[in-house]
Amino acid sequence: DNYFLKNNKISSLKELETKFDSKTYDIILAIGGGKVLDMAKRFSLLKKIDHISIPTVISNDGLISPIAVLKDIHNRHNSLPAAMPIGVIIDLDIINNSPKKFIKSAAGDILSNLSATNDWIISKQDTNEEIHDLAYQMSRNSAMSLIFFNNKNFNFKPFVKQIIQGQINSGIAMSFSGNSRPCSGSEHLISHSIDYLNMSTNCLHGIQVASISIFSLFIQNKLNDHTIKYAIQTDIPLDFTQILNNDSQESLSKIYMLSKKIRTNRYTVLNKIVDENEFIKILADFKNYINSYVKNS
Repeated sequence: DNYFLKNNKISSLKELETKFDSKTYDIILAIGGGKVLDMAKRFSLLKKIDHISIPTVISNDGLISPIAVLKDIHNRHNSLPAAMPIGVIIDLDIINNSPKKFIKSAAGDILSNLSATNDWIISKQDTNEEIHDLAYQMSRNSAMSLIFFNNKNFNFKPFVKQIIQGQINSGIAMSFSGNSRPCSGSEHLISHSIDYLNMSTNCLHGIQVASISIFSLFIQNKLNDHTIKYAIQTDIPLDFTQILNNDSQESLSKIYMLSKKIRTNRYTVLNKIVDENEFIKILADFKNYINSYVKNS
């Protein structure tokens, strides 16, 4: 039986459940982009049926992660528990021939591993949160392997292959830790707030979190030349406010305040910022830093 997914809404999941509820299947084959794969991962968990993923594009670390992102009735993204695939079949030619914006998004998404793992260390220091060493190392190594890759050309198959491998390893890291902590920190809290407030210009998730990661790394005092150059080489906006449809101080204050509420159990560098006024000041310092870097580079 075939099912052509129209969207990644929870209502489509219910429709899928209804369609196949009375039938017995041995395995699910999910062929498509992130929305299709996420739906299959969630459906696989609910129905306790194994699935195999066959991606046609790769744009973020959701390829094999134990998390599915689906939209609710308000068109807002919800991160839900999901089953990892028992196997992934990737045709490098198909991925390489897909629109380059997806590969760029995947290459960008992996930057969030750096700010996320830095946040993990901060939480360990301030709250004594446990760190899964292997998950931590896999996440960081996935990012470092791309940052220091010699030829960052999206038409260069070895680089594309390294991006894919990095995203797979990111998913494994989340599986080891039992949550998204190795790949999701302050940058994702800000990104979720932007989405919730409908302030995004609809750029792909990987591009959005990558751009915000540059800011998070600045707050963490971990932003370096290698990371900035990687962002430039992979066409990531250095200033995330450039991808907002409203960058007024009021809007930025709302983003900060919501980011502190959206996931209160995830301690990040944002917890060290006293209020929205300090956030706005830090953001102004960041903009000056980036402008100076671009001017002098």
